[in-house]
Amino acid sequence: MSEQTAGTMRHWSEVAEAVRATRATSSKASIVAGYLRSLDASALPVAAVFFSGRPFPEYDQRVLGLGWRAVANVVQTVAAAADDAMREAYDRSSDVGTAVSDLLTAAGHEPKGEPLRLVEVAGAFDALAAIAGRDVRSRKAAAFAELLRRADPLSARYVTAILGGELRIGLREGLLEKGIAAAFEAELAAVQWAGMLTGDIGRTAALARDGALDTARLALFHPLKSRLASPVVDEAEALSRLEPPVWVEDKYHGIRAQLHVQRGEV
Repeated sequence: MSEQTAGTMRHWSEVAEAVRATRATSSKASIVAGYLRSLDASALPVAAVFFSGRPFPEYDQRVLGLGWRAVANVVQTVAAAADDAMREAYDRSSDVGTAVSDLLTAAGHEPKGEPLRLVEVAGAFDALAAIAGRDVRSRKAAAFAELLRRADPLSARYVTAILGGELRIGLREGLLEKGIAAAFEAELAAVQWAGMLTGDIGRTAALARDGALDTARLALFHPLKSRLASPVVDEAEALSRLEPPVWVEDKYHGIRAQLHVQRGEV
């Protein structure tokens, strides 16, 4: 497969479907590794961030500002569907991305223009987050509609899932880190350490590709992922990330805060 093909949103979505279709955690990491290895330098960070289920890196607190009603109205417009079509599709699947794909598929939707690329989706997310001022809702809706018109139904499913932070393919952070490590023959611990320092799984993947994980540094005003719990699928995955013996204790959950200060800026 060429780097050009691998850099499309369609192929990313096909890989996401393959990850979702398998329950074996080792297979999920292996699928991700093979795919990430095929990407060029521009697509790799975007693909990794999207696999984390976010439109932006973890440290980046921007929001896209598109809620359920806005998404539903846009999808129904693009699909030329009835006003309650999105709700009915969601009731069948209980998944927003699937509902979007179902509606566009039923409408015979064909993408407009050249195949949508990962970097273009990332750019569209940047543009959505930047929209402010007058008529914000209508301008955001128009921008999202243009993005969907460029996407085939499967790609639209995952564009919407990433936008809403509901990827639902069973790819936890630890498995994504394993995939990055396997893709570029890096130590898993080094990938995890760089990810903690940068708060950016996309940059971490790029550093792994370049053999430069040891250059990761703490950046002020990027939240440091220290002493945070990481969800795992089962005991086996937890043990795979730790060196036995492992001690377990009960704890109460609370809220931690970080204070970043640099030359008077807080």
